[in-house]
Amino acid sequence: MLSTADNDLLTRTGPGTPGGRLLRSYWQPIAAAEEMPIGGDPLPIRVMSEDLVLFRDDQDRLGLIGQFCPHRGTDLSYGRVEDGGLRCLYHGWLFDRDGNCIDQPAEPEGRKFCDKVRNTAYPVEEKGGVIWAFMGEGAAPMIPDFQFLTAPEPNRLAFRTIQMCNWLQGLESVLDPAHTTYLHRRPVGTVSIRSGNDVRKLRGVEPPDISTENASYGMRIYALHNSPNGKKYLRVNNYVYPCGATPSTSTGEVGYQGRWYVPRDDVSHHAFEFFYRHSEPLDKETLRAFRAENVGADLRHVRRAENRYLQDRDEMKDEGSFCGMGEYFPAQDAFAIETQGAIRDRTKENLGSSDIVITAARRTLINAIKQVEAGNEAPGLIRDNAEGLFADFICTSTFIEDNEDGPGFCRRLLAGKSAAE
Repeated sequence: MLSTADNDLLTRTGPGTPGGRLLRSYWQPIAAAEEMPIGGDPLPIRVMSEDLVLFRDDQDRLGLIGQFCPHRGTDLSYGRVEDGGLRCLYHGWLFDRDGNCIDQPAEPEGRKFCDKVRNTAYPVEEKGGVIWAFMGEGAAPMIPDFQFLTAPEPNRLAFRTIQMCNWLQGLESVLDPAHTTYLHRRPVGTVSIRSGNDVRKLRGVEPPDISTENASYGMRIYALHNSPNGKKYLRVNNYVYPCGATPSTSTGEVGYQGRWYVPRDDVSHHAFEFFYRHSEPLDKETLRAFRAENVGADLRHVRRAENRYLQDRDEMKDEGSFCGMGEYFPAQDAFAIETQGAIRDRTKENLGSSDIVITAARRTLINAIKQVEAGNEAPGLIRDNAEGLFADFICTSTFIEDNEDGPGFCRRLLAGKSAAE
């Protein structure tokens, strides 16, 4: 279990907090690109306890500035997009995408003080169907060239959902290999709409052997299953500094996913999903339709605490559903993390051997926070254009040889990669 001090260190991410400084050292996704189309309306968005507004100016350039006008505090998300910026409706003060006040029409011509007024502003960049923001100090690093960001558009898709609990609960859920054979259990022969695979046929129902090892980008996670076909089935997932993960799909040779958990504040977060296929287009129509059935216009799951996640106890009585909460796995995950409370009190936990990933991830995060607090650069940053992506990054699911384990399999892949280069 964690001490109260360490739990606060990991879960508090507002301006000036140690955890917030770590998260601000990296680019963070803040919205799906489809939420901010060309000519779209300004979008109010809360990120790490800061109220901001995302907009495109009249030249279609992205901007991210403080939501409330520095004049008298009126909400700029209602403003007019014109004349090179976003204009407040109250007195017409105009702010460009860098936060500069460039017009004060209600002030006398000789008494304007635009040069003395500045709004909060952060750089933003669109990549991989998502809009990213850098809210840290100093020179921004690169956004790593994960394949789910750089692949041809037909092969990738991104969504944002809002979940009502601390960001770390979302991250810990996606990193946890042990829960998938329980919470998400489905009968043999049931094909997942999201991955297109019969998960139980590949993995069985027994918990996997779990291990971890450090990597340049964070941590590699191994889950080794005894498949019902008698073979060894390995999933190689990853924790990516500071709040990302790349879970492999059930057939990771085909593709994998990205997940990012970005705090809105300390009691809610943005959950981003990135879908990716190596060499074939995604069935976007099916993925979008399945999501539309399960996520409301407010970007929250239809199944939520207010309706007890629409749990059907009769559905639990047969093999139809282990948890009685339908087939949409993200809503099942939301149940598991949101019912822990707004901020989980980790001093009250009783962790077992299957929680090895959780304890390792917490340790890695605490070390990263302390590294930044000591005045050093955050770990896992990419600053060289030649790098693009981490040389030791692997994300896959596959059957392996009987004499192999996870680390041995990855060493073989990395050795082959080096030889090819």
